Amino acid sequence: MVTVALDVEPAHTYRWIDAAPPSSPDLAHPQLIDTQHITNELFGFINIPMAVWIDETGTIVRPAHGASIERSSLRDMDIPQGLPDRLTRVLVEVKKIPDISVEYRAAIADWVRHGAESRFALDAEEVIAGSQPRGTDEAKAAACFELGEYLRRTVGDAAAVPWWRAAHRLYPGNWTYKRQAWTLVTTPADATENDLLQEPNNVYEGSWLDDVIASGGGENYIVLPDL
Repeated sequence: MVTVALDVEPAHTYRWIDAAPPSSPDLAHPQLIDTQHITNELFGFINIPMAVWIDETGTIVRPAHGASIERSSLRDMDIPQGLPDRLTRVLVEVKKIPDISVEYRAAIADWVRHGAESRFALDAEEVIAGSQPRGTDEAKAAACFELGEYLRRTVGDAAAVPWWRAAHRLYPGNWTYKRQAWTLVTTPADATENDLLQEPNNVYEGSWLDDVIASGGGENYIVLPDL
């Protein structure tokens, strides 16, 4: 297993990496930080958590898909009364996000046991059919994001804005592009945690809640693996 954090600021990822030490040396695995979203471009990651399955020969046997293996506690909590309206709506949409963590974890275990014979290991045509689109707009969006990140590093945050706005417009379904940009605007410089609500700001269009609703609600927020 290899885990990859997608973030242009490595320091933003440290607390997550530090919070998941292996219970024994035998369980240690590579934990990478992808500051340029290269895995996004290579594999089609458009949200987190997502995963691809790659066998011992280096062949992808499952394309990029949502990869939660534990049920979120937010699924079962009662939404408290008296919360601000938008926070209530955020929690409502979060509860709509499909949860197949039990089934997905079982599928991984089956693949580990049976390898290529597992019914969850797909052939090349099935992998291609289940992959995220990679048309002209998606390719342009990747180029815009890459150029924006280069300018952010070499010139400053403001230089990235027009290019990242273009990436968001060209590929509105790519949440990694949007949430990366929003985080840099909505998270205070002295914050110890990233702003997960990512409400509207005066730099980029949209917000987490508004864009989730525009995409059809929490039901459509993740790419479901076909199990």
